Amino acid sequence: MNWLIVIPITGILLFVIIVLCIYYNETLKCEYYRVPKEKLPQTFWGSKIVMLADLHNHEFGKGNIRLLEKIKKESPDYIMIAGDMLVKGKNLKTELVQELLANLSKICPVYYAPGNHEEYLERNFSQEGRYQKFVEEIEKCGVKYLSNQSCYIKKENQKIRVIGLHLQKRFFAKFYEKVTMEKKDLEGLIGKSEDCYEILIAHNPNYFSVYEKWGANLVLSGHVHGGIVILPFLGGVVSTTYELFPKYDFGMFQSGDARMILSRGLGTHTIKLRLFNVPEISVILLGK
Repeated sequence: MNWLIVIPITGILLFVIIVLCIYYNETLKCEYYRVPKEKLPQTFWGSKIVMLADLHNHEFGKGNIRLLEKIKKESPDYIMIAGDMLVKGKNLKTELVQELLANLSKICPVYYAPGNHEEYLERNFSQEGRYQKFVEEIEKCGVKYLSNQSCYIKKENQKIRVIGLHLQKRFFAKFYEKVTMEKKDLEGLIGKSEDCYEILIAHNPNYFSVYEKWGANLVLSGHVHGGIVILPFLGGVVSTTYELFPKYDFGMFQSGDARMILSRGLGTHTIKLRLFNVPEISVILLGK
């Protein structure tokens, strides 16, 4: 083997990969999804939702100005957040996300459901009251923080129910731990489905079939980071639970009458890597 050739070629390849990773970490793209009219109240036809997930305290320009400008251009009616805006760790850093949420609330109503990173932070900082302080501050800005809670969006005499699912730590186990969820587990957290159109903001997409059985019409999810690396024809390579070529990686999925929109997410945390995997702002057109 001629090391005089191998070493420089390897160095060039590593340099290219680093440049690509920087590019894919910092680029932003709007992905557009159309949700059919079936079961959707007519007054909501044409409404637009922007869904965000997995920011992990990342910053797209100072104060997330690039992210905010892209969202403003879409003129959404609602912003829904599918968890992991923060990063778990020994410290609770919320200032960047608080500022972003305050600015998002000036655009339109914001609905925020926690992910596994918020779940961790709530467990580990609850005694000090610091996480609760974060929730109180964002609610002062008008954000509806839905932790196994729901609220209604009303137009004229029709309504949509928005539910934020807060799963316990065990439901975020690695894929080889074979953790399962049943409809009764979900009902124990958020109660029974109601007789109206229901949007379930559920960070973990792996239980989509259970969400559908529960009665969700539209599920908004993240968590998988698009499979971290995306390969042509094969999709996402590895999930955040270390599953190779996961069934749910990104895009729109259907189970029965339910649809799930799974974002590639916006940021990274432990593995600072996104390859061929552009950070996503999900733009959802209802009844189009």
